[in-house]
Order: sequence, then C-alpha cells, then structure tokens
Amino acid sequence: MVQVSERETKAPDKVFTIKPTPRVQRLRENFFNIERSLSIERVRIEARVMRETEGEPMITRRAKVFATVLREMPVDIYPDELIAGNTSVRSCCSNLVPGTIDAVEDKDRLLALGLGAGDLKELEEDLAPYWKQQGRAGRIAAWHYGHNIHDMLKVVKKGFLGIKQEAEDSLARLDLTNPEDFKKTFFLEGVIIVMEAAAGFGQRYAARAREIAEKEKDTERKAELLKLAEVCDRVPANPARTFYEALQSYHFAWLMLILENIQNQSFALGKMDQYLYPYYTSDIREGRITEGEAQELLDCYILKLNYLGNKVQNAHASLGVGGIKADGNDATNELSYMFIESIMHTRLADPWFAVHIHSKSPDDFLIKASELVSLGSGSSQFINSDVGIAQMLARGGTGARPVTLEDARAASNVGCLELVIPGKDSGYYVSAGTNLALAMELVMTNGISRIDGKKTGLETGDPRQFKSFEEVRGAFYKQLLLMRQNAQINGNDFEQKMIELCPTVYQSALISDCIENGICREEGGARYNNQQTHATGAADAGDSLASIKKLVFDDKNITMAQLCDALDHNFVGHEDICRMCEEVPKFGNDDDYADELVAWVTHVWASEFSKIRNLRGGYSSPGGSSMSGYLDYGKVVSALPSGRQAGEPLAPAACPSTGKDRNGVTAVLKSMGKLDNIEVLSGLALTTRIDPAVFKNKNGLKRMADLLRTFVDQQIFHIQFNVVSSETLKDAQKEPEKYRDLMVKVAGYNAYFTRLRKELQDAIIARTEHGL
Repeated sequence: MVQVSERETKAPDKVFTIKPTPRVQRLRENFFNIERSLSIERVRIEARVMRETEGEPMITRRAKVFATVLREMPVDIYPDELIAGNTSVRSCCSNLVPGTIDAVEDKDRLLALGLGAGDLKELEEDLAPYWKQQGRAGRIAAWHYGHNIHDMLKVVKKGFLGIKQEAEDSLARLDLTNPEDFKKTFFLEGVIIVMEAAAGFGQRYAARAREIAEKEKDTERKAELLKLAEVCDRVPANPARTFYEALQSYHFAWLMLILENIQNQSFALGKMDQYLYPYYTSDIREGRITEGEAQELLDCYILKLNYLGNKVQNAHASLGVGGIKADGNDATNELSYMFIESIMHTRLADPWFAVHIHSKSPDDFLIKASELVSLGSGSSQFINSDVGIAQMLARGGTGARPVTLEDARAASNVGCLELVIPGKDSGYYVSAGTNLALAMELVMTNGISRIDGKKTGLETGDPRQFKSFEEVRGAFYKQLLLMRQNAQINGNDFEQKMIELCPTVYQSALISDCIENGICREEGGARYNNQQTHATGAADAGDSLASIKKLVFDDKNITMAQLCDALDHNFVGHEDICRMCEEVPKFGNDDDYADELVAWVTHVWASEFSKIRNLRGGYSSPGGSSMSGYLDYGKVVSALPSGRQAGEPLAPAACPSTGKDRNGVTAVLKSMGKLDNIEVLSGLALTTRIDPAVFKNKNGLKRMADLLRTFVDQQIFHIQFNVVSSETLKDAQKEPEKYRDLMVKVAGYNAYFTRLRKELQDAIIARTEHGL
C-alpha cells in the first residue's frame, strides 16, 4: 500500500471533461494510416544557397539559407486541419540530414523510409559529398543544441515585424568605428533578413488556405479555411489578438526552430497553459470562443505536432502544465486541465507531456493528472516544481550566472525531463554521456576494459591488493575524474565547431540578450549559458560498491581476489559468488546499506561534472536521463560486483537496477528521496511500472494522487509511469499490428512500443510491476 503524506488528497468537486469531437477522432485515426516519408528539399535549398554565398560570413550565409527556406519550402493545409504549418514538404515527413547517413550503405533503409529513388541519386551524387566537404558530418550534422524553450511568446506578443524592429534599433546603436561593435553587425543584419522572411511565412499559408477554399464545396469547411487564412494573414507577422491567433502564432514560431536547424533536437514548448491563458480568458469573456471550441483547437494543435515526424522521428516537443507562478502561487488554470484533456483525447507520442506539481497543487489537479496516468498511454510524467526551482537557484553555486527566483519559477521541461528558463537559456546540448557502471568495472580491472582488452581508464592499483573499502571508493573517484576531463575536452571541441559551422540566427533572436548584445547563442549571447552532461548506471555502481563493502570488508565472506576471479570469468564457475552478490541489499528497496552508496556515487559524479566549463562562460548541469542508452552502455560493461553479468542492460537512468526493486513503489520513492535531487541540476529520471489493475478499483485515482503527494514530500524531482501489463506488452510483440498506438515511457520520452527494437521492448517488460 502507498504510504501517504500528512495531506491526503480529496475527491474532486468538479469533473473537467469535454469529449473529443468527430474531427479530432478523424485526425487521430488518419495519423496511423498516412504514408511516412523523407525529404531532401530542405537540404537541397541549403546546399544551393551555401554555394551561392561562399566567401560571406558564416552567420550571414546561415541567415540567407533560412530566409530562402521560409520563402521556398512547399506549404499545404490538409483536410480537417484548424492549425497550419509543417516542418517539411508534407505531413508525416522528416527532413533528411545528409551528414548523418552514407547514401551508398544506407540506400535500402532510405528507400524503405520513403525517400524517392531520384532524391536518393541526388543525395548520393551531390548533397552528401558537399556536406562532408563542408565538414558537416557525423555528430556536427546531427546534434546541434536544441533542448531549449525559445521565446515563442515574444512572437505572439510582438510579431516578427516587432522583433525585426528590435534588431534594427540595436544595429542603429552600434558605433561602427569600434571593432567590437562592427563584429555585431553580421548577426543583427542576419536577424533582420530572417525576421522579414518569417513575417511572410504565415501569409504563404493564408494564400494556400484561400486557394483551397475556392475549390471547397462544403460550406462549413470553406468558412474554416477562410477563417484560417484571416488568422495567418495576421500572425506571425503581427501581435496576436485572440486565442486562435495566439495558438497559431506560437505554432509557427516553434516549427521555424526545426526549419532553421534541419531537424528537431527537442525544441520544447514550455508551459503553454500559462502563456495562452490571457488570450483564452479574454476570448471567453468577450464571447469570441466557447470552452468546447477552445478544446477542439488545443486537440487539433496536439494532433498537428504528431503529423510533423515520420516512422523513426517524433516531433520531440516537450510541453509542461501547472507549476508555480512568478509570485509563488499555484499556476494551475483552466488551460492546465484542458491540455490534459487534449493528451487524453489524442493519446499519441507527442508532445512529451509533463505535469508540474508541488506542495500546494490542488487536489482536483492531481486527480485529473491521475486520470491521465490511468489510461496507460505512456503520456504521464511529473516534475516536482519545489525541487526544480531549487535546482535552478543552485546553478549559481557552480560558478554560473545566478538565476533569479522569478526565472527559476518560470522554468519548464525540455527533452526527457531537464528544466530550462524559457527565452533566456542558451539550450542544452549533451557534452558527455558518462557510464558510471564502466567506471566501476575499471576499478576492478586497473583501468582495462574486459570487453576489448584496451586501456580505457586510469591505473588505480591492483584491486586484489585493496585493503580497505575506502581504497575502492578512492579508485572509483579517480576513474570518474578522468571521465570528467575527457568530457571537458570533447565539449570544448564540439562547441568550437558549432561556432564555426552552425551559428544560429533565428533561434538566437528568440533568446534574451542575443539581440541586445549583438551576439548569437553559440558565441555566448544568451542570458544563461549552461550545458548538460548525463550519466547512466548509478544504481549498478552503487549496488556493486555495496557488494564489495558487505561481502569483502564487512562480513568477510570472500576476498577481493576471489571476487576479481569471479568477475574475470563472468561468474562462470563462480555461481556461488554471483548468488551472494545478488543477495546483497539493492537500491530501490528503502535499505540504507545500498541507498547511501548510490547517493554517494550520484554526489561525486554530480559535484565533479558541474565543474565543467564551456566556451560560452557557462557550466555543466549534470542530469540522470539515459534515454535508451542504458542498453548500449551495458554492452560495453562486463560483469559487476552487483551480480549483473557481462553485456546486460544497465539500470535505466536513475532507476533501480531492473527487477531489483522488490519492496513496492513507496520503497522506491524513499530510496530516490535519499539522493540529492537538487545537486543533480538537470534532474534524475525515475520510471516505474504500475499494475493497470490498480485503476479498476474505485479508489485507484485517489491512491495515485496520494502517491504523487508522497513523491513531492520525498523531494524527488521526476517520476513517470508505464501502466500496462506484461501480458499486453508480450501480446504486442507477437501481433504488433493490433497495438500500433501502444505507447510506453522509455527514459523520459514517449515511444510506440511496437516500433522499439526487440531488446528495448524486453528491457521494458523486465521492469518490476508495482501495485498501490
């Protein structure tokens, strides 16, 4: 049973429910029937303009590329749509990034994903070679910053013409006899070029809407198209006046981030319930819209996000609701509930939806959020605002620019779970992925990888000769320091290449201080300039330390030499030692013996990696989100003292090792609460499975809401739930066509279960299923 906090959740006085309209149901069904495809149109335009502008400053070239994309990329509006705007040439189509593929080796895969034969030939003979010649290959082509919330609200309030005026005013203030001021002209002129093109983007959709309306025979649909044309004529060029205009303007502003960057690296949406609320209340008050009409618009918007990806890539659009307002009061409003309704109506992979809760969140809101959990759609993720605000304020302790309390309260989720300050952060890129389990292995091998025999770490001494547990911990710490050093070097190298090859104009213009300073984001123009490092395998490392401490030094059941022999042979012939290792207390069961060591591992990693400094003057914000990397990281780690055998998956993100959390979900929360969730500045991701039978009981929603109260009380930053039985998951493996919309949480992000690789499916099934 769940142990509840002192404040027990009460049943709601009001039920917030509006059923999905037939339009919404049609759009959802059509999503699964539409053909997925790839396009080279975006990179074709870029290659042409880059060739035409050789010799000009890179930032000028990038501005001209983006302006041309906005003027030339095909635009269209599809049946039933109320929200316009695509990121590629058609729905469910992704823009190909040439530098990330080999056109020869990947030919069959590209054709299978919907790339036309003619486009493949052009890619192979022209585009891919050109991109490699320009140095845009591999990670540089695939992974820009992303992971940010840009100031789309600024677009809603001022329009692109207003932002263009800002850049013109900033340019006019420069003293061109001053060399430093002169350097700023290229960025500001680029902003002016881009904003002029962006202002005309909506008008292209307005023209297309009228063109379709002329041929439309259905009078109701014709009126909808003409209304959409009226909206797109107004925004995003000018300030929005209505809820419809604000929502459409916000969407245009967001999708342009992807168009500038070729592909989406988790450009997030922020807390849209707060941003759009003034427009909603004004329209309701003036009678311009009904609650039902607003709900349908939100539903159509959420559905539109899902139409922007293809088979292998979602829109990656993180969205938050709830939280705390700038004045410290609860931020929940009617739109908070309506966005939850939209997620319930659509039940698709986008957005990556997070409900921000805290000690003062209303009971009705927790019950509504619990209703979302009960659907088992993989859309339920919760962030503790109390901890998140403390994380933001703690950034200043690393040496980074201190975050104001108002900015900390405004923070919202990006990517899997990390928080950024909307419109003021530079955006995270992951400069390092740290394998904490590998660090543990290197302690036991004196720096040599058992998998390939190469020297991977430091020589920290022959572990067979260690005389105390402190020697073991000291060796682990030294291995971690080398990993930090490598992360610093790799991060510097990556950032420098971003400055040289990929300066952004549009994205920078939507980050505070870039226009004011006349400097793009890559050069350090943003208000806040942190970056991210993430780690996997904390539980594997901590559980391994627990085995060494108990079996070798506390109980003296075995020697270090015996343990090393067992590990060298992957426990073959040493099954008795493997069994002993497995019986040692494990993280996730509210047992201090293991929990304190996982807390120590998390602390030394977070404290050391937060010292990493970037070229923009910011610092690293460590985070515990592994995505699906815990599988691949596990393949390079041999047997561990925890009893885990070579090649097995590691613990996902900050979770207990798979299947080792045996004392219920409350015990998991208590173990997580012993970790310093504030020191890990980008958050620790916790995923747990809940038995769907819990919600067959009439008290199921209330028990889930009580669990969320406990989550907040334990000062844990993040939790997400998979509410689907092992039987259902196994059936989906056998008959995937029957479960095409079955969604799960992987490690902070949503995914369609049947599209995951088999080993990842198996890893999800293997996680412990808890009751309440």
